[in-house]
Amino acid sequence: MPDYSTTQIMMTLAALAPDGATKRPSGETQDQHIARISKGIAAQLAEPGLATQGQWSLKWVGLTQDGANLAYLTQGPNDSNGSVYALVLRGTVMGDLTDLAEDMQVGGTMPNFTAGGAPPNGLQPKISQGAKLAFDHIVGTDLLTQFVVPGRCQTLYVVGHSLGGAMATTIALFLQQQVSDKVASIGKILPYTFAAPTSGDAAFAAWFDQQFPNAVCTYNKYDVVPNAWATLASLPIDWQTNPFYPGRTNNPPGPGPTATPDNDVGKQIASTAAGTKGNIYVQPTQQPPLNSGPSPTFLPSYPPTVTAPMDQFKVQLGFQHASNTYLGLLNAPLVPSYVPAVASVSPTSGPLTGDTSVTILPQPESRFTRDCVVDFGIIAAKSLTVAADGSSIIAKSPGGLGTVDIRVTNIYGTSAAVPADPNLSGKDYSDKFTFKL
Repeated sequence: MPDYSTTQIMMTLAALAPDGATKRPSGETQDQHIARISKGIAAQLAEPGLATQGQWSLKWVGLTQDGANLAYLTQGPNDSNGSVYALVLRGTVMGDLTDLAEDMQVGGTMPNFTAGGAPPNGLQPKISQGAKLAFDHIVGTDLLTQFVVPGRCQTLYVVGHSLGGAMATTIALFLQQQVSDKVASIGKILPYTFAAPTSGDAAFAAWFDQQFPNAVCTYNKYDVVPNAWATLASLPIDWQTNPFYPGRTNNPPGPGPTATPDNDVGKQIASTAAGTKGNIYVQPTQQPPLNSGPSPTFLPSYPPTVTAPMDQFKVQLGFQHASNTYLGLLNAPLVPSYVPAVASVSPTSGPLTGDTSVTILPQPESRFTRDCVVDFGIIAAKSLTVAADGSSIIAKSPGGLGTVDIRVTNIYGTSAAVPADPNLSGKDYSDKFTFKL
């Protein structure tokens, strides 16, 4: 079997955290949602072809009351010190308003982060309001109960990608303090962050570095997110010597569009960076950047319909930040996506009273899994049948009003509403269904 590095394994675990992260459109109870998340993550952990090699098992899922953030605990093969666990924290679900609010609350007063202990120099670490909100969500679960059994956990990796990486810095300090206070029983804590935006100020970064000198904080040179918030404002300024993203004539070349102080991309970055309102953020010590060699990895071309520089920038940003891009840069197996994706529905309308048989087709090169369920807007389909080969679903419409998205959910997640606005895929997908008189 291949011998994968700890970094490759931890990034793989981080990539599984979004499985089933949001409730299905027609709703789920907290217990139903946790059960679906657990099935999805457990199924992915069992896959032998990933860097985790089927050797990690799910032990706990922690979902906050509003579903804003998710943590899961998994146990891996023992090492020379004994039992090994990883606490994995989920990144942002794009489109989730609570997640996005946490990401963007970086201006105004920065609260003291007292839960991570007090540095001996007397400088109290501070974190953003959004980071504090995310932290409170996670510690508000029954997280601590997982670590009160003496000797259970000799090594704990605290892991996350994106917002999950930022949360890993705060949660690791919190758990370290709980160990010091003899509340938690953990032999050693090792944080691993990927693509993490900055959580706090210089005192926070220094305290984290002091507590965890062996932390591994990994980022992609061409990923915008880890530049937030410490270095985001510099991206348009350095466009001549260190363009972000380089164009065809730069060395090394790239697909652009390059952010400059005077173009729409640069102005948008500067406007976003100004959201800190003068607060100064500092990253903990980072690993040498991925993707910084003479032949960096870019999404080589944009869909033909994506011509506006700002839209091209969004597409490239999404590619550079994606979990599978990080796995590729780390030479680890990619995590397959089993989240449903709708290409078309037929017919596209039916009576208000329902009972229309609607055929739902998946996007090319994807299939529906047998456990899929269907919602018309926020109302569940009356009945459905998934084709044996996953090539279609026939769902019977409920009663309803207006035009809705037909969404398909399985243990890995829910299909995105299509077409997105703006539609940056360059493909003509639609899941719209209209209830008519």
